[in-house]
Amino acid sequence: MKFTYQAKNRQGKISSGVIDAPSESVAAKSLHEQDIFVLELKKMGSSASSMVKELHLPFLSHRVSLKDKIILTQQLAMMIKSGLPLLEAFAALQEQTENHYFAQIIGEISADVKGGKPLSESLAKYPKIFNTLYVSIISSGEKSGKLDEVLERLAQQLQKDYDLISKIKAAVTYPIVVMVALVGIVILMLIFVVPQLKAVFADIGAGLPLTTRIVLGTSDLIRNYWYVWIIVIVGLYLGSRFWVRTPKGSLSWDRLKLKIPLIGPLIKKIYMARFSRTMGALIASGLPMLEVIETVKSVLPNKVYSQAFDRISEDIKNGKTLSETLKEQRIFPAMIFHLISTGEKSGKIDYIMLTMADFFDKEVENITSNLSTLIEPILIIIIGAGVGFVVASVIMPIYSLVNVI
Repeated sequence: MKFTYQAKNRQGKISSGVIDAPSESVAAKSLHEQDIFVLELKKMGSSASSMVKELHLPFLSHRVSLKDKIILTQQLAMMIKSGLPLLEAFAALQEQTENHYFAQIIGEISADVKGGKPLSESLAKYPKIFNTLYVSIISSGEKSGKLDEVLERLAQQLQKDYDLISKIKAAVTYPIVVMVALVGIVILMLIFVVPQLKAVFADIGAGLPLTTRIVLGTSDLIRNYWYVWIIVIVGLYLGSRFWVRTPKGSLSWDRLKLKIPLIGPLIKKIYMARFSRTMGALIASGLPMLEVIETVKSVLPNKVYSQAFDRISEDIKNGKTLSETLKEQRIFPAMIFHLISTGEKSGKIDYIMLTMADFFDKEVENITSNLSTLIEPILIIIIGAGVGFVVASVIMPIYSLVNVI
């Protein structure tokens, strides 16, 4: 791919040109290695792509993807490490960011920093884009004077989250598509095929098996009372969403997710990977343990773990070590508190946590790569049972008719 760029050197001379690179981040890195600072970097494309950029739909354009944040963090780290002042770095990022909404946010952050606010405080104004973890890590980098190192570590963490989400989406897409197709086929059969057979069975006048009567009755319900089905489905959906938002419903749903076969163990390992990586990064950044616990709590969206971290926080305030209080929580594997105890004794708890994060990342990768293989037999059974039930219900009366004749 080719990219057009506008940049300036250390003497302030502005230049422009075209660079060939496999991605935007590689192009930016290549330009930085030439000791020039990128002001604008755009992919060379057709006029149609330019028209798309000019289209601003609020529900589509007012979004910032995880990939946008990764690119921002990576490029900001490179610019600061290259010696570019923070305000100039944000000016360059604002110009080259293709997401117009995100570019506007970057400009507002830059204005706050120019006005004397710390970067972490400016980022905290946009919690839907920069979560507690992001802000806390940036804050630790500002306090320690190692903002470039902290940004590099943060970019690596965000990239791992992005890779993990992509793998999970790829693993669950196939089963979801198959199930939706199965439901669609069955509904189409009930609406268009079964009614035709019902007329034939009525002409014969023979007694029908129970399964056939169930299929015919279901077909009548779907065809004659389709609006009731829509009301019921929408009502169940809205009711479940309301229930999940209540404290009791949210806790019950989060407990259920951890007990679902195949999915539950995967969710637990994902949480342990996030817990280990986040805690390791925050401890390495020099944050106090209670602040670390509070931040880690915010990156695990599960009430079961949130309640556990509340208890952990109270125990640490009362003088217990992290390994001691983790041992009392049954949701953490034994390996976690044993290794943390070793880290506490050796003073290398951050290294231990990051090593554990790599271990759980590999575990998650193994599960997601095998998830389709594990789900396929279950899908075959469900598809066979669903289609077989409908087909058998239709064929059985035909065989009965043949026997009568």
